[in-house]
Amino acid sequence: MSIRKNSRGFTIIETIVAITVLVVSVAAPLTLAARGLSSAFFARDQITAFYLTQEAVEFIRNKRDENVLGEDNWLAEFPATNGDPFTIDVTDGDMDSCSGTCENLKFNTSTLLYNYNSGDTTRFTRTVSINLLNATEAEVIVTIAWTAGLFSRTFSIQENILNWKS
Repeated sequence: MSIRKNSRGFTIIETIVAITVLVVSVAAPLTLAARGLSSAFFARDQITAFYLTQEAVEFIRNKRDENVLGEDNWLAEFPATNGDPFTIDVTDGDMDSCSGTCENLKFNTSTLLYNYNSGDTTRFTRTVSINLLNATEAEVIVTIAWTAGLFSRTFSIQENILNWKS
């Protein structure tokens, strides 16, 4: 007498193993793609923050040079040289003191420039401060802060500028 085995279908264990292999083979590439996109957005924001900070430092250098060449006080026209925060709009040269926190930059899609007057409000906040160290040297600190998802990020550049004419 032989016992005949029914081998027509999969057992429940074989089915679970097959589904697990299928889910892992689909989920792994999707996870890698999501992490790649997240890294790309983070890198984009870091590059933007770097350029926005460097832009403000270059504006300050240029304004210092204009003041020195125009025989004015080398730190004339800056809203504060005691470390109080202010904003710089490089598109029109406006510098305004911040009361509390500085406002977010806007991005003008027609000019492709960041400013404070026109365009869509961005998540980037630029804060500038100048500390007069002595009669011929000042410390410039430019900080960009932004929020990416659940995380708050900041990037700062600190540089000392000199009154090169004295």
